[in-house]
Amino acid sequence: MHLPDLQGLFESVKRLHSLLTDEYEALKAQKLDAFEALQQEKISLIETLSSSDIAQNPDQPTDPKRLEELAKHPLWNDITHILEQCKKSHQRNELLISKQLDAIKGALSTLQNQDPAGSLELYTKLGRVKSSRRSILSDDA
Repeated sequence: MHLPDLQGLFESVKRLHSLLTDEYEALKAQKLDAFEALQQEKISLIETLSSSDIAQNPDQPTDPKRLEELAKHPLWNDITHILEQCKKSHQRNELLISKQLDAIKGALSTLQNQDPAGSLELYTKLGRVKSSRRSILSDDA
């Protein structure tokens, strides 16, 4: 029974996690050039991982003995743990990108003199969302 190259898979997964961390740092510092430079290697790593023996094995798609042997391998727990970290890092990066896009959209809306109340939430000193209703008399003052 042939097991895939788990050491190579482990190294690829570690590199992917490192890239996602670098991606986060670039996003946080708003260094878009650095962020874009990481994308090609990230795509290449994801393609490598998705084409591995574990992801695709047409000869033994659900061989229970092979899966059991794989699950018992010492590196397998490390690989799955790092992949979980990669998933969380990817979600964190996605959330940061989304927040930055919302901030940019809000700034553009303000610059274009559109009604920012539709997408902008204001907070009171107590941390509650401020009502967006305007006083009827505010235009008369």
